[in-house]
Amino acid sequence: MSAAATVTVFAGPSLRPADLTHLRLLAEERNRVLDLRPPVRRHDLAALIGAEAPRRTLMLDGEFGQSLAVSVTEVRALLFAGQPLTGASSMGALRAVECRTIGMTGSGWVYEQYLNGSIESDGEVALLYDPEDYTPVTVPLVNLRWLMAERVGEKDLTPEDAHTALAIARSLNFRARRPSVLVKQWKRGLPGDAAAILAEHLAADRLDHWDRKRLDALEAVRAALSS
Repeated sequence: MSAAATVTVFAGPSLRPADLTHLRLLAEERNRVLDLRPPVRRHDLAALIGAEAPRRTLMLDGEFGQSLAVSVTEVRALLFAGQPLTGASSMGALRAVECRTIGMTGSGWVYEQYLNGSIESDGEVALLYDPEDYTPVTVPLVNLRWLMAERVGEKDLTPEDAHTALAIARSLNFRARRPSVLVKQWKRGLPGDAAAILAEHLAADRLDHWDRKRLDALEAVRAALSS
């Protein structure tokens, strides 16, 4: 197998354990080596430079915080070393927007929202997750933006109710945006039918279906395995 067939993916809460199983099988079908790594941290990209095999790298999730977050300098160094780098979903989308002028590419709805200025804060993608398997515990604000847009588009919610629901969610710290807390707050601040519609989508068996970060991540990995 050629070195170019290796795809390194930095992923965490944007993908579920079942997604990883699916992607490993897809990589095997497409004769690719899927090199899955934890959320990217400072110095992780630098460690790829000079590796024996050139690779295509996809950044999805990453650690936040001044001392932990992957830097633009590292991104530049990897790109200048001739290794393609793409970002999507979370930290990857943020860095892809920041580094697009030096060759990093991006994809997905979250990336486009940052690119066009609809959202700007890093906090939009922040969430709590289980450190054992990266399962999300809270719902990131960017996913709720997607949910509101979809419900308004389907005429399940009025634009006014969607605006109010998002404002309520925004008033909560990202650590507090558990589905149960969101539903409780929406029941207090929204008409009953609007709160009920949103509560349906926050049921445990439906969360993954509209998780925009997850959908962007899956699309990005599939594309990387096809290139």
